[in-house]
Amino acid sequence: MKKKLSLVLASSVLAISATFYSLASASEKELIPVNSGEIYGYVYLNGEPIKENTTVYATENNQEELIEKYGLEKPSESAKLVSIQIVNNESDNPRDLVKEQDDSISPQNIWGFKLVKSPTQSVDGWTEIARGKHFCNKPKTQSCNGVEISIAANESVSVEVQTSLSLGVKEFVAAEFGRSLNEQIGVSTSVMVPMNVPGGKTGIGVGYPIYKSTYGQVYQKGLFGDTLLGGATYLEPKPSSIAVTSWIQG
Repeated sequence: MKKKLSLVLASSVLAISATFYSLASASEKELIPVNSGEIYGYVYLNGEPIKENTTVYATENNQEELIEKYGLEKPSESAKLVSIQIVNNESDNPRDLVKEQDDSISPQNIWGFKLVKSPTQSVDGWTEIARGKHFCNKPKTQSCNGVEISIAANESVSVEVQTSLSLGVKEFVAAEFGRSLNEQIGVSTSVMVPMNVPGGKTGIGVGYPIYKSTYGQVYQKGLFGDTLLGGATYLEPKPSSIAVTSWIQG
């Protein structure tokens, strides 16, 4: 779950095979395109879907593969992945998540902007909003079994628009979703992460927000037709949802 992002613009959006964009675990310089029909009920990490309200467990054999696949950021170099947990405490309307290809919003005047939206998906965020940990003070030959680490988020997270276009376009895109650019939305939820912590080591859980993410193409309206300016991705944090990675370090 990396922290710095920029936008990859799509030249077209196909009605049958839509292109989606995952922020969460993308590399520092691009959003990862997702080509999948799995929209409702999934959260995308690094372009890979994980079903909501499920946990992916790591083993010694597959943890590096999972870290690479989901683009996870270790809390320390020596940390070992335990699990990835996606918690959605909200009821999404499937109609809101699957919008028709021609779903567009016309501006008030002919010289304004027009936004043509792709389907909405859920993606995990890149900024940490909660952390919990437990140090096992037993000898190295023992372990603290059945530990439950509380990951409690109570943060304000900004509405964002990812685009290389102007600030005015960002404000326009946010307004088309009934929000203001950088408007704060409270994210408040908690998760109990169970794990066995070896003696002398620390169990850590890190929480990230989950966004409703909608990619759209922005057009400049004109007297003789509309001109494509580029793409923009609207991101709205979900108030009661969180993505949690858990680790053992030390």
